[in-house]
Amino acid sequence: MNPAALLLVFSFSGAPTAPDAWLAEDKFKHFFASFVVTSLAASAANTAGMDSDESVLVGVGVGTSVGVWKELRDRGAETETASFKDLVWDLGGVGAAAAVMSQVR
Repeated sequence: MNPAALLLVFSFSGAPTAPDAWLAEDKFKHFFASFVVTSLAASAANTAGMDSDESVLVGVGVGTSVGVWKELRDRGAETETASFKDLVWDLGGVGAAAAVMSQVR
């Protein structure tokens, strides 16, 4: 799904929501959860025999997929709120993990 489509999905939720701050405990949880998921997936791919660059790509794919899935799931749940800002923090965690994992040999 392209970024413009994701923006549209999160823009038209219909129900009013509480303010969604860029800096909040929830955002740090998104960052670190994505960092861990990406790192674990990259490490598993490397352990399975992929080279370093391939394993980082696997980690990025898994980390990004999990973040997008979580936000789409939140959009469909009555008690949860999907957030474009959460997705940005997810992608920040994925990027940070990719940077770290690309340095690990």
